This record gives sequence, structure tokens and C-alpha cells, in this order.
Amino acid sequence: MRLEFCRVEEANDLVNQLIEHHPQAIFLTDHDFKVRYFNKPFQELTKSDKGDIIDHEFCEVMGCTQREKFDVSDNGFCKHCQLRELLSGNISEMELIRDFVINNKVKTKHLHIDSHRVVMDGHKYRLVVIDDRTMKHKID
Repeated sequence: MRLEFCRVEEANDLVNQLIEHHPQAIFLTDHDFKVRYFNKPFQELTKSDKGDIIDHEFCEVMGCTQREKFDVSDNGFCKHCQLRELLSGNISEMELIRDFVINNKVKTKHLHIDSHRVVMDGHKYRLVVIDDRTMKHKID
């Protein structure tokens, strides 16, 4: 089945609704790896205010504990960061098990992250979908 839209606004509304109501955390990042858009589950995952998310990179928003342990380049990512590889398009999905500082507490997160290339208005972005599998790993 293929969706047909009469107006661009209809397609935009549908995409926005799908992202906003998706149960998994979703964010959109630009070529500088800065978050440009996110949904409510992403904000809940990061336990952050909107101003602490927009224009910041994922590791900064999540409070990645690895950032301080490596030589960090000008854009905030560790030299050999797996997430950097994902956001630059070198890989499309990954499992990330890492400690993050959330609400001033160190928490180990088990994340499955998928990344998709998106072009809008001539600009390249990465649409990132995060499945937080932390609770599943605590049960197992």
C-alpha cells in the first residue's frame, strides 16, 4: 500500500504524529551531531528539559560517563565513540551498554539504537530510534 498526499502539509502532519506518538525514544540530529528534534519518550529517557536537549549532542544530553575518560574532540565525542560511527552513517544499528549520569545518579543503560538517513529541504539528518532494553536485562 502506498500513501498518496495532496499537500505536503498532510505528509508533514502524519510524520510528526507518528514520531510524537511512537513509544520508543526518537531524535533527529544534524551533520554536527546536534539534536534538532525529539519526541516525549526521548525526553523521558534522558530526564532532561527541552533546553538541555536541543542543540546538544546525544552523549552530552544522556550524560555519558565515557566522555571524560577519552580525548574528546571539538564536537564533544570521544575519538572512538560507537555513537559517532552510528550518527555519521558508518553503521545503521548498534547495541550500546554504557553508564550514563541521569538525575545525578550513574545508571547502566542497555540501548538498541537504529539510525536512518533523512534528507529534508536539502539538508542531511539522521533519524535515531532508541529502544531502551534496560528493564528487560534486569529481569533476565
